[in-house]
Amino acid sequence: MMSSKRDYYEILSISRSADETTIKKAFRQIALEYHPDRNPSAEAGEKFREAQEAYEALSDPQKRAHYDQFGHSSFRGGGSGFDTSDVFSGFQSIFEDFFAGSGGERARARGADLLTKLEIDFREAILGCTKTIEIPREGPCEPCHGKGIEPGTKPETCHTCKGRGKITQNQGFFILSQTCPHCRGQGHIVKHPCRACHGEGVKREKRKLDINVPAGIDSGLRLKLQNEGHFGGSGGQRGDLYVEITVRPDDIFERDGSDLYVKIKVPYTKAVLGGDIEVPLIEGSRRVHLPSHTQTPHSILVKGEGVKDLRRHGRGNLIVEVLVETPKHLSSRAKELLRELDGEMNPKPQSDAEEPAKESKGKKKKRGFFS
Repeated sequence: MMSSKRDYYEILSISRSADETTIKKAFRQIALEYHPDRNPSAEAGEKFREAQEAYEALSDPQKRAHYDQFGHSSFRGGGSGFDTSDVFSGFQSIFEDFFAGSGGERARARGADLLTKLEIDFREAILGCTKTIEIPREGPCEPCHGKGIEPGTKPETCHTCKGRGKITQNQGFFILSQTCPHCRGQGHIVKHPCRACHGEGVKREKRKLDINVPAGIDSGLRLKLQNEGHFGGSGGQRGDLYVEITVRPDDIFERDGSDLYVKIKVPYTKAVLGGDIEVPLIEGSRRVHLPSHTQTPHSILVKGEGVKDLRRHGRGNLIVEVLVETPKHLSSRAKELLRELDGEMNPKPQSDAEEPAKESKGKKKKRGFFS
């Protein structure tokens, strides 16, 4: 007689050649949608149990081989089947994967993360600095030490789950586990909550921290300080603190990645004759050589005077943009010298009227010589 059960591969919507990873992924998708903890409808429960049975059969190579050869008859005992006593023994770890943090883990929930912003000067970002900040956050209640229980009292073990935080139900071969609805996964009942924090276990506090800002940081980057976020409750870990950096612009320097740019004005005479010029650095200054006959635009590369690279060793470069400056106010002597220079550099050509006269005079002499 033909079995009325649906094909396991069809249930998981996979091909018969699917590998172990594909099988697990298919079951995870179904479990996330139809698990009783998330979808309490009867139809969802039936689909989940069907997928659970298919996954258990196909995720085990030996059981899958039996199923591929004998079909659903592999589960009916007899000479060709396999022992069904451990059919669902491997589901605990996969459900811990799906629903991590539920059940008894809620009592040890991790605290929330915090985000704050810090504005620093341009040179502080290039060189690195230490800044002190103050942040508001949730800390443990002092009277109850973050437990939420009135001092001098004790919580009572939950009678529904016997302190486990979870309850299990047997449905034939199926074993379903869900969060205890009575204690909400904590495993105990607090009949006398702390009056100072109303059983929350937390209070508002202010925390001062010294932030070490690394050299080379830029706007938009975040520093992570572990365990400096909100308190996570009794036994729980604090969240993390993220500090987002904003860098104020500088009057002299501009930044492009790990390179710095600076503009320098040089007199016209220096640009023509060349020579050494003083270039500002983030720390101090340096004399660099300007070649003669410099034209605008012109750049000078100063290696290793840029920004420290956060991802690897070394620093970027400083690019000096030279701007030739034309004087606005000149003395009479300066103007006279410039006119002389102009005459030297740009001599006037002889006029057309002078050339024929010289030529005519030369010809007369030649005629007189031969006469």
